[in-house]
Amino acid sequence: MFKKALFLDRDGVINKYIPNNYTKKLSELYLFDYISKVLKYFKRKGFKLIVITNQAGINKGIINYKDFVLISKYLIHYLDLDAIYFCPHKDEDNCQCRKPKNLLLKKAIQRFNIDPNLSYFVGDSYRDLLIAKSLHIKFVLVLSGQTKLNDINNWEYKPDYIIKNLKYLIRIIK
Repeated sequence: MFKKALFLDRDGVINKYIPNNYTKKLSELYLFDYISKVLKYFKRKGFKLIVITNQAGINKGIINYKDFVLISKYLIHYLDLDAIYFCPHKDEDNCQCRKPKNLLLKKAIQRFNIDPNLSYFVGDSYRDLLIAKSLHIKFVLVLSGQTKLNDINNWEYKPDYIIKNLKYLIRIIK
């Protein structure tokens, strides 16, 4: 039987987005105060909770891999996430796992037997929209990260939903 998933970008969706910077250590991870409650709600509704995130700071030498793992383990435990998939590569590496390419999303779908038609991708960027669109997953743009409402005017494709932050997702997915 196919399952439904909530695919989530990390920075700007789960935790505060730091413009022109990275969350390098656990002490720099600022979770939104509503995040635990919202994700518990969706977990009770039967959604798999899967983070798909680009983390080029690792290959740039800005983020220590061990610190990234520590942050990820904390998020998995504290938020009861099912998995975190990440790409450590830079744009110029042209890898297949860096969003908007969809290798990580395909791996998660296969591993957890996810039905894309029952699932949602929540992100804060055009890259996130493109990865969702590539596999026909409904896309929810949150304005709590790097994208501002005016930015969407320049996008070729539009989000299925636009919300201020993740706590408003409960109004969309009942």
